[in-house]
Amino acid sequence: MSALSMDLRERIVAACAEGATQVSVAKQFGVCSKTVGRLVKRAARGELAPLPLPGRAPRLPVEDEEAFVSMVDEDSDWTIEQLSFEWHKRSGVLLPRSTLHDHLKRLRGRFKKRVVLLQSDVR
Repeated sequence: MSALSMDLRERIVAACAEGATQVSVAKQFGVCSKTVGRLVKRAARGELAPLPLPGRAPRLPVEDEEAFVSMVDEDSDWTIEQLSFEWHKRSGVLLPRSTLHDHLKRLRGRFKKRVVLLQSDVR
């Protein structure tokens, strides 16, 4: 779920400052009454801006995504292991197979899993 916009946060706090109850403000703006209470407390401390989302930073930063996509487009027959090795050569960052797998799935939806076809796969 995304954070409330600053405009909405300011309007909620302003409505409470005008004397409206937290429950009525919550109904008016379609948020939970606990959210209204938290925003009022944060505004009193001068911290109305949304907090950063928790969690670890991605191993493949957004700035490197374009370079990664162009590398993948160069040769579509790479396996995940080959992609990992090539990315390590180019960027100096060794990414685990699981990270590459997740990133490729997000970008393309499909990817090559085998280097060669098995005889049982050819019909």
